[in-house]
Amino acid sequence: MKDSEFIRGKVPMTKEEIRTISISKLNLKNCSTFLDVGGGTGSISIQASLENKGLNVFTIERNEEAVELIYENIDKFNINNIKVIKDYAPVDSFDKKIDSAFIGGSGGNLEEIIIWLKGLLNENATLVINCIIVETLNESLRILKEQGFGDIECVQVCVSRLEKLGKGNYFKPLNPTYIISCKRGR
Repeated sequence: MKDSEFIRGKVPMTKEEIRTISISKLNLKNCSTFLDVGGGTGSISIQASLENKGLNVFTIERNEEAVELIYENIDKFNINNIKVIKDYAPVDSFDKKIDSAFIGGSGGNLEEIIIWLKGLLNENATLVINCIIVETLNESLRILKEQGFGDIECVQVCVSRLEKLGKGNYFKPLNPTYIISCKRGR
């Protein structure tokens, strides 16, 4: 999906190239439940939903403007399998078992969220974490190892887009993004 298809506002959004790789790493093909923590504009949840029709999607977002954008995008794409939870993660009242989860934002609660997700993820479920800050990358890797997650992989993705500059063109870089994927251990 193109970034331009989404209603944006001032809320951060996972860019299309990063979104494509992240969704691929989520391994949603045989999943029935998916949880998106830090939903932003809803781009991850919406693309996952559209590509996996039978998927039950839950999106947690704390920012009011972001929640409104998620609902606007859900309406725009006529989606009926996403439930939006306006709250700070971890959400104690959320107790459904899930097959795959994505962390796009943690609001400073990364360790608590990963520990909470470990209790929700089915055995061998996939967790994907996107981060742009090196310290968040290091903290994520430390927590995942301490919590017994397995098959930990990380890629750094650097994307540049061709843009006009005077009479010519140049490649304007986007933020490099670290995409961590792993499996919940037994």
